[in-house]
Amino acid sequence: MDERGAVMSSGYDIAFLGTSRSGLGHVRRIANIAQEIARRNAHVRMVLITNAEPAGLGRDDLAPFRRIVTCPTSDMAGCLATTQVSLAVVDTMALPGIGAFRGQTALILRETPRERLERFRRDDGRLWDLVLVPNSEEHWMPDIPPDFARHTEPVGWIRRASGCRDEGEASAGVVLATGGGGNDQTRAMLYPLLAELVSNARARCRTRFQLRQALGPRAQGAAVPGVDQVFDPGPDLNRVFRAADVVISTAGYNSVLELAGTDTPALLVAIPRSLDDQTARVALWGPRLGFGMMPGRVDEAARWLADQIDAPRRRAPLDLGPDGAARAAEFLMAMSCPVS
Repeated sequence: MDERGAVMSSGYDIAFLGTSRSGLGHVRRIANIAQEIARRNAHVRMVLITNAEPAGLGRDDLAPFRRIVTCPTSDMAGCLATTQVSLAVVDTMALPGIGAFRGQTALILRETPRERLERFRRDDGRLWDLVLVPNSEEHWMPDIPPDFARHTEPVGWIRRASGCRDEGEASAGVVLATGGGGNDQTRAMLYPLLAELVSNARARCRTRFQLRQALGPRAQGAAVPGVDQVFDPGPDLNRVFRAADVVISTAGYNSVLELAGTDTPALLVAIPRSLDDQTARVALWGPRLGFGMMPGRVDEAARWLADQIDAPRRRAPLDLGPDGAARAAEFLMAMSCPVS
C-alpha cells in the first residue's frame, strides 16, 4: 500500500510526528496525548507520521489514529503537507522543510540542554504556535526566545498509570530494562557496565536470583552478558515494572515516570545521550526510586542491589501531579477546533 497516497486522499484534524527508530519515547508521549483527545471527542481525526513502525505500542495505543504513515524523516514535511490537517504536533525533533505545511504547529519539547534548543527551531523562520513542555514547571522550564514560539505551556508529566503491585499478583522477578539500548555505540558503553554491576551484585548477594532482561524490538536481540532470560514485554512494560521485585533500568523519560508510579524499587543507570541528560535524571530520580548509579559507583550500586534482593522491600509510589497528557489534549483540541 502506498501510505503517502492513502494520506493524500483524506483530510485529518491533527497530525502527530515523532521518531520511533531508536525507541518508543516520542511515540509513547504522542499516543498518551492522542488517547486523551479521543476520550474527549471520538470524532477528532488523527494521523501518526513516524520514521519507523511503532513496534512496541499496543492496539489501544494506536486506536486513536485513523492512519499510521511511516516515511524517512526527510520526507515527513512533504507528507504532512498532503494531509490537509489544521494542526501538526511534533515531538522533540527537527522537521526539515516544515514550511511546506501552512497550518498551525505545536512542538512537544522534552528536557533539552540549553545549547541544543536551537536545534528545534523551525527552519523556515516562522514561529511555533505553541510549545508544550511535558513536565512540571518546577522541574524544568526552557528559556524560549520570543522569535522561537508564540506560547509556551508546561503541562505536567505525560505518562501511563502503573500503580502498586496487588497482593497475590505474580512477581516478575528481577528485571533489567534497557529499552532499545540506544545504538551500537551506546550499547558498547552501557552493556559492559551493566554486566559488571550484575556480576558484582551476585558476588555479594546471599540469595540466588534470576535476571530477566526486557528487550524491545529496537534492541535487535542484543542482550547484556550474564542475564538468565530475555523477553519482549510488548506494550506492557509498565505492568512488568509494577510486578517486579526490583528493576534495573536506563533513565529514559517514559521509563522513569512509569517506575515512579509503582511501589517497585529501582536502580537507575544512564545512557549517554546528546539531547536528554540521563546522568542528570539518574541523579534526580535515583534516590526517589531507590538508587541512582553515578559514574564510578558500581560497587555502591551493587551493594544496594544485593541488599534489596536479600531483604526485599517496597517503597511508596511518587505523586507526579495531574496527568500532563490531559492538559496537552486540552490545548491541542482548542487549537484544532474540529467539527464534530
